[in-house]
Amino acid sequence: MEEANHRSDNPYTQMEGYQVLDASGEEVGEIEDTVYDAPSDVLKYVVVRGRPIPAERIEVDAEKQSASVPFDSATLEAAPRMEEPSGAFDEAVRDHYEGGGVDRGRTGKEGQDLDPGPLCS
Repeated sequence: MEEANHRSDNPYTQMEGYQVLDASGEEVGEIEDTVYDAPSDVLKYVVVRGRPIPAERIEVDAEKQSASVPFDSATLEAAPRMEEPSGAFDEAVRDHYEGGGVDRGRTGKEGQDLDPGPLCS
């Protein structure tokens, strides 16, 4: 599948600049970029401090121009740096956030398998 992130085709650029809050409600940065796959019409990632966060793991409040993530700042900092999306990169990011990385976002306990529930609004 060919990836595309053409700015004019990306309906999610309006989220860039939104404040990002971690699981404890602390500000951890802002959305710097949105990675959109135009052929499949899917927002794949938002990028915060150079780190990708899977779009399905964020909760957006457009009125407040903010997004919440179910992770703490240590988990975000330990994520892979953003690079050109590929199957291997997508897998590394998924592994990090789904248990391969430090995930204290909902429980405060490292390494516990978490079910975040529906996060996109």
